Amino acid sequence: MFKSLRTLRSIPRIKDITFVLARHGFHQVAAYLHAPFSTRIRQLFSKDSTPEIIHEPERLRLLLEDLGPTFIKFGQLLSTRPDLLPAPYIEELEKLQDRVHPSPLDEIVEIVSQDLGKDLKALFRSFDEKPLASASIGQVHRAVTHLGEEVVVKVRKKGLQKTVEQDLQVLKLLVDVIEEWPYFKLHDLKGFLNQFERSIRGELDFTHELYNIRKMRELLSPQDPVKIPRVYDDYSSKRVLTMEFLPGKKLSEITDSDLSGGRGEVLAKRLAGAVIRQIFEDGVFHADLHPGNILMMPDGKVGLIDFGSIGKCTPGMMDDLLLLIYYLIRRDFPHIARLVLKVGRLQKDVDVQELTYDIMDTLDPYYGLSIQDIELTGVFNSFFTISMRHQITLPPQYVLLARTLVSLEGVVSSLAPDLEILAHLEPALVRVVRSRWAPSRIFKDVESSLAELFRSLKSAPLHLSEILKRAAEGHLKIDTTLRNTETLEKRLEFIGHRVPLAILIASTIIGSAMLLQGDHIGTLQTFLGCFGFVASMLLAFWMMMKN
Repeated sequence: MFKSLRTLRSIPRIKDITFVLARHGFHQVAAYLHAPFSTRIRQLFSKDSTPEIIHEPERLRLLLEDLGPTFIKFGQLLSTRPDLLPAPYIEELEKLQDRVHPSPLDEIVEIVSQDLGKDLKALFRSFDEKPLASASIGQVHRAVTHLGEEVVVKVRKKGLQKTVEQDLQVLKLLVDVIEEWPYFKLHDLKGFLNQFERSIRGELDFTHELYNIRKMRELLSPQDPVKIPRVYDDYSSKRVLTMEFLPGKKLSEITDSDLSGGRGEVLAKRLAGAVIRQIFEDGVFHADLHPGNILMMPDGKVGLIDFGSIGKCTPGMMDDLLLLIYYLIRRDFPHIARLVLKVGRLQKDVDVQELTYDIMDTLDPYYGLSIQDIELTGVFNSFFTISMRHQITLPPQYVLLARTLVSLEGVVSSLAPDLEILAHLEPALVRVVRSRWAPSRIFKDVESSLAELFRSLKSAPLHLSEILKRAAEGHLKIDTTLRNTETLEKRLEFIGHRVPLAILIASTIIGSAMLLQGDHIGTLQTFLGCFGFVASMLLAFWMMMKN
């Protein structure tokens, strides 16, 4: 299990994690997940468990919060994957908070000075000692440049890199163990962990967020009702990100009076229009749309902050979403089932007819509704439930897109309860349909397909020549992999052992019968014939008992 010295260095962290697991009664979670050694875990961890917490999803959330920044981020990523966890766990993990006590000011000042190469006073005219926000990875302070520009400075906390590296090693060890548990066998845990590793490494390196903000700003027009802060390259590094300060209230802080006079509906329409444009026109969208990342600005614009996570929507994904809604309205459940199988990755053989019936039972209530009356939250949650039930893993990009639309619908509903998100989605879908069947798009697709076909035909003789050369030299290898062959192997082994034995028994019976035939049978013949019959019966009885 210990594959490297880096893993051995993680032993102190493993000890800390073990005590936290014990404190939160991990043995109960292990038993729930059918861990093969849950009895030993129970004996080891049962002393200091917290019996007052009986709700397993809540236990998991508190456990992750207690384990620290890496595991909080891991839980937050899990909360975006309803195709992997049941709904109660998703709802609980969405409550994960990474608001922690702020780091000392001298540590923050030290990091800013080290990374930007100047004393803090040489960089900023003023720098607020009290942070605007303090999360598990970064801490945000307001400041003013010497040119009088109001900015916010996001600083990565000290010593975080080492802790995250150790935690990633521990998570890899954990995945190596639990991927064999019955509950997890059908999920690509290593693939999910790789996705998480890329995500948290991106969050640790603020240059990724700087790039995301710059890219999103490039797609804005001067008349856009959405405001995205500009970044200051000269005041930014891997551990420091300096951005324009956006005035306004976070949606998590606004009151009913702030939304009176139709302001809530105006804000909701602007937000919905902006995000839908990001998805279906720009192909790049803000993927963390919770109320704390959305501002209601004094000039009526919508401010977006925190671009640590962005999503990308390809033309193919747009087409798939369009087809989903189209088939749903037409009650074409077989085509919906085929679309799910096309998009998802199967963890086991799926009965298409059974999947179709399941989709029909789940989505039939939407039949007859107009596009404005369909709730995205209900539709996507139904698909996540169905995919879990049939063990179909959906691509992370599709899940992220779906969760973003669900989050948008929730925020819009809180601002203007009567506003239907799909009413704003319909014009975008119409544009997607028109562009999909536009002559230029069709010509481009045909041109791309022909080019790919030409490249394949051009390279075919070379590949065929290489195959024939390897075959002539005796170096041609054909690799075949059969899945679920354990039963077949056991059956063949059974046949391989039993068939020769059966032939021996049959031969012995026939030989014994021949010895006992005739008018003049000697004593020896009688003895051998009877012995043969008895031996045959004993062998046959033994073979039946071993079956």
